[in-house]
Amino acid sequence: MIRNLFYSLILLLLIPSSNLFAQQGKVDRTFNAFDDGQNGDGFDGAVRTLLLQKNGSLIVGGDYLSLNGFPVSYLTRLNPNGSIDESFNTGTGFNGKIYASYLQPDGKIILGGNFTMYNGINAGRLIRLNPDGSYDPTFNTTVGATTGIVYDITMQSDGKIIIVGSFSKYTNTTVNRVARLFSNGTLDSSFLTGSGSTLNITHVKIADDEKVILTGNFITFNGISANRIVRLNSNGSFDFTFNCGDGFNDDVNAIALQSDGKIVLGGNFTSFNNTVANRLVRLNVDGTKDESFQTGSGFSKEGVQILKIDLNGDLMVGGSFTGLYNSNDVNRLVFLNPDGTVKSNFDIGSGPASASVLCLEFDEEGSWFVGGSFYVFNGLNQGRLAKINNEGEHDIGYLSSGIGFENSVLSLLPLPNQKTMVGGNFNKFNGVPVSRITCLLEDGSLDPSFNAGKSGANNLVKTIVLQTDGKVIIGGNFTKYNDINSNRIVRILSNGEIDNSFNSGDGFNSQVYALAIQNDQKIIVAGAFTKYNGTSLNRIVRLLPDGSKDTSFNIGLGADGTIEAIVIQSDGKILLGGHFKTFNTQSFSGLVRLNSDGSIDSSFNIQNGFDKYVYALALQSNNKIIVGGTFLTFNGIPEKRIVRLNSDGSLDTTFESGTGFSKGDVRSILVQPDDRILVGGAFSGTYNNTVSSRLIRLMPSGVFDNSFTAPLNNTLFDMKFSEDYKLVIGGNFNSIAGISKHRIARLKLCVNTTVWNGKIWSNGPPSVGKDVYFKQDFPQLTTTAICGCNIDQGKTVTLLEKNTLEVEFAYTGSGTLVLEDSASLYQSDDDMVNTGIIHLIRKTKPVIRYDMTYWSSPVDKQTMKDFSPDTLGDKYYWHDPISNWIIDFNGTMDMVPGQGYCIRAPQNYSITDRTIFEGTFKGIPNNGKVDAEFKVVNSLYLIGNPYPSAINADLFIKNNSSKIQGALYFWTHNTPPSNGKYSADDCVVYNLLGGVGISSSLNSANYTTTPDGTIASGQGFFVRSKAVGFIEFNNNMRIKARNSSFFRPSSQSELKNEKFRFWLNLHNGKNALKQILLGYDKEASNSLDYYDAVSLSSSQEIDFYSIVENKKLVIQGRAMPWTESDSINLGYKTTAKTTLNLEIDHQDPLFEGISIFLVDRILNKCHNLSESPYQFDSEAGTFNNRFSIIYANKTLGNTTFEDSSKGILLSVKNHTINIESFDERINEVIIFDISGNELYKKNKLQSKKIAIQDLFSSHQVLLVKVIFENGKSVSKKVVF
Repeated sequence: MIRNLFYSLILLLLIPSSNLFAQQGKVDRTFNAFDDGQNGDGFDGAVRTLLLQKNGSLIVGGDYLSLNGFPVSYLTRLNPNGSIDESFNTGTGFNGKIYASYLQPDGKIILGGNFTMYNGINAGRLIRLNPDGSYDPTFNTTVGATTGIVYDITMQSDGKIIIVGSFSKYTNTTVNRVARLFSNGTLDSSFLTGSGSTLNITHVKIADDEKVILTGNFITFNGISANRIVRLNSNGSFDFTFNCGDGFNDDVNAIALQSDGKIVLGGNFTSFNNTVANRLVRLNVDGTKDESFQTGSGFSKEGVQILKIDLNGDLMVGGSFTGLYNSNDVNRLVFLNPDGTVKSNFDIGSGPASASVLCLEFDEEGSWFVGGSFYVFNGLNQGRLAKINNEGEHDIGYLSSGIGFENSVLSLLPLPNQKTMVGGNFNKFNGVPVSRITCLLEDGSLDPSFNAGKSGANNLVKTIVLQTDGKVIIGGNFTKYNDINSNRIVRILSNGEIDNSFNSGDGFNSQVYALAIQNDQKIIVAGAFTKYNGTSLNRIVRLLPDGSKDTSFNIGLGADGTIEAIVIQSDGKILLGGHFKTFNTQSFSGLVRLNSDGSIDSSFNIQNGFDKYVYALALQSNNKIIVGGTFLTFNGIPEKRIVRLNSDGSLDTTFESGTGFSKGDVRSILVQPDDRILVGGAFSGTYNNTVSSRLIRLMPSGVFDNSFTAPLNNTLFDMKFSEDYKLVIGGNFNSIAGISKHRIARLKLCVNTTVWNGKIWSNGPPSVGKDVYFKQDFPQLTTTAICGCNIDQGKTVTLLEKNTLEVEFAYTGSGTLVLEDSASLYQSDDDMVNTGIIHLIRKTKPVIRYDMTYWSSPVDKQTMKDFSPDTLGDKYYWHDPISNWIIDFNGTMDMVPGQGYCIRAPQNYSITDRTIFEGTFKGIPNNGKVDAEFKVVNSLYLIGNPYPSAINADLFIKNNSSKIQGALYFWTHNTPPSNGKYSADDCVVYNLLGGVGISSSLNSANYTTTPDGTIASGQGFFVRSKAVGFIEFNNNMRIKARNSSFFRPSSQSELKNEKFRFWLNLHNGKNALKQILLGYDKEASNSLDYYDAVSLSSSQEIDFYSIVENKKLVIQGRAMPWTESDSINLGYKTTAKTTLNLEIDHQDPLFEGISIFLVDRILNKCHNLSESPYQFDSEAGTFNNRFSIIYANKTLGNTTFEDSSKGILLSVKNHTINIESFDERINEVIIFDISGNELYKKNKLQSKKIAIQDLFSSHQVLLVKVIFENGKSVSKKVVF
């Protein structure tokens, strides 16, 4: 199979000078294309209020309109796992923002903000909902606050409700920013606040003595000086016993009441009552400053927005602050002890990347919910809401978008069949449950056949290895796999099921971190364990292939700490890296090498070794050892987190790592075939003073490789090469260079180089992953997939006909690539910019002088004259949908990519004898997205394939379904022009249902002009516009091969899905024939859609079509499911009195058991077309009401029927389908429902009698397809 891997980045060590046209490390967007960034992460707007209900559900309100792409206007409720609680029914939701929420003791929810409507009900900035989200009509706020915003809500012990904000009236009564309501929502006029406040009141709290504390940006209350804080008596009067002196010098944004009545306040202020109080202060009950609250120098800049005290009295502080809090580095969130000091065990990493924390909530387990306007939390996209534990650890699985993996990917295993096995701590992939291990297909989608319906591992999978027999061993911290005891190790089959021949007994007593398989298939296991199957052994063991302990592997006392990494050298010696300080009592800090028998290799001497942990090991081709981890020194010498050792364990001083990594750690190292070094981990500072974010590539010498760029926003744990040398990476990240990819991704890069010098290749012939340089001519290049292609000036490389050159990156150089007829240059990446020249040769079928051909240029700056220099000067055309054909005199205009053009055959061609025309497109090959503009609706536009490879017509139609009517019209040369005019009947037609030709398949010599869904390079064609705007060609539509002709019939083996179609011909027995296609598809309707193709006007003696909505159709798609009662109206036209024949040209196998009847209303006949053609006499004219197609009940029922011509007998009895063949043995049986869904398939039967029982189906029409050993097949219809 040709693989999609091509690169144009040059290995500077081998190629002295070249140009860079594409950065390596590009994300392969085709891998898990579902993870396309459209669904986002979290909320799309600020989260302003959080409210935790007793059952653990979280009410979230704010500015947002969606969560993970799902519409939720301003309010939603989340389940404890972060998913949307669909039982919380908000209907159409709110029309404005929510700023405040309050949970009543009875579970009802009061909400405040700037909204005026909820689910179609008027609500004046305040509303109460029942616990299920429905409107509570007993709380009447239809008028409510008529202006402003409700910022905060609280409730007194008597059930009365106090609201504050920027509003001035409530139910048209002046209240000036504070009001008290009865439990039914009406205003309590006994709450007498006088003139209130002219500025905003943002928070309200009620003390134990029922006094009311207000904060905000006001400076007076009821005419009395009150700088940003005031306390009121329960009747609303000013409490003069609360003495704050001069109060605050700037806004108070947050308030929290302690259980002892003390008041914690935060905001933008820097002083309280003329004493220093930088943005945080605690007051005594009487309003004086509490000097025992140790804020020290406070916050150095920005403000505090939210305060929340937990059940232990600890204080969480959030806001926009950065810099310092009392000399401690802080970033928008900090956790304080009750005395105001920082909790030393609280670490949020990098925390919110920007903006502010606006709200907080905690649960009974001590976890915190952090909401605000931030988008990134600790490096991960975490749209405006994050969950952390009481030590600040980020729960990356909370609020997962349902895209990619919702939690960490720890281990990867690319398989030879292009699938990838993935292990980690995840429970879902793309929203589908998968417990800690799964398998992905080549395109990154879930493999549905892997461990289907099983429970998987019950804890994390840390490591996965492949045996030579295809079986897979996984290790980690799980104790069960598929609900069977499997302590931290299990061997599984390729489908995910347990291999019971591997017996690990009681398994390991602690986590397995690493696995490696020797050439003799013995298995080395390492980790944190101290026992295996009841036998004591420290952190490493070797197992025999059956899972039993290899007693010949003697490690003595083993390692005194966890072993993280294993590498087996080519000589069988074993490198181990980890947390240990000794191995078998000998000092080996972080790294040791063992002989194949488990003893220590005394020739490997690291002396003092590493000061901290080793996480990753890798070998270069010269057996030098690359080591990564958290260490800062090796043998006392500064070596920050990466180092290269000689094969004897000594430091390799030629490795140019410089200052190493400034922070973080190295978790994974992968050496390319060219000895470049990929390094991944948690590092986020610099590597040798170059910015480095979790994934970089080094030259073999250790120098930073600038040609590779793939910055991650969180940790990379593992990376591996796929079979086609793409880089698969896994970890905690959800973005790569700003592109959304959730914890797994595939990257494009080049891993090797080879140069052709005219005699030999410098590093083997071209292959996947190689940058290829041609220094001399190469006359016979055949199909190959490479990374990049560069041809030297004056040199020519010829790609032979029907071969494909697949280039992952760009085609460059100053030479020439010749593509012989039907050869293809294939590229999959739209972003690649080519600079090299191609000569693409195209040949037509034999033509005469007057034949026209529709062309489209696959290269830039091509003229029609240069392509066909001997064409008469006024026979170069382009098409305008209004002006029709426009002559380009002498063919001098450049052919615009994506546009179609019409060129007549050369003037020196015969007008009677046909000759093959050969033209050559010369220029830089087009690549990437190409647009063509439609300016008129319902008009024909001549467009064309803009690439030097074929494109898939179905993908083109679907991608442009909003702009085109769905049919493609291709010109042929079936009939010669008459009086200088050409017949529209020479257009073959294709749409999503299929294609129709201009000749009968019953005449196989001429049946070569039916389009098969492939649009060849250089091909022009017509489409009819549906709307104005731009259509698009892109590389996703391109096909690697099948570039051999403009049209050709498709074989059954090329059909990806069984289809339900038949073709009809109408002909006069001479030279006039018209073909139509009728069929059924799941996406089609019985009205006009893009499964229908309108027939172009006919100038032949006859015309033939089906009829829908008075439109004449050459292709008609009907809706599934097919029913016997369906009928299709047919029409025809003849220019003369004649005898005509109507016949089935061919049909899909699923129609073979169905009789197709033609109803002739004029003669009152019903003829079975499945048995023979229908011949009839006709007068000249148009006849749209004479014929229709119906179907017969030929094979239905639980009866036995026999078709002697097919030699097959089918019967249904006692819920069993019996099949008997009288001639050939049966090889395969496939059963479909009437919609084309495959229900049953079994092959290699090699029998003449088959009985199918227990088929999961009930009382429906089924189509049974029987395939014989000779390759022939028959389909029958039964009721089952």
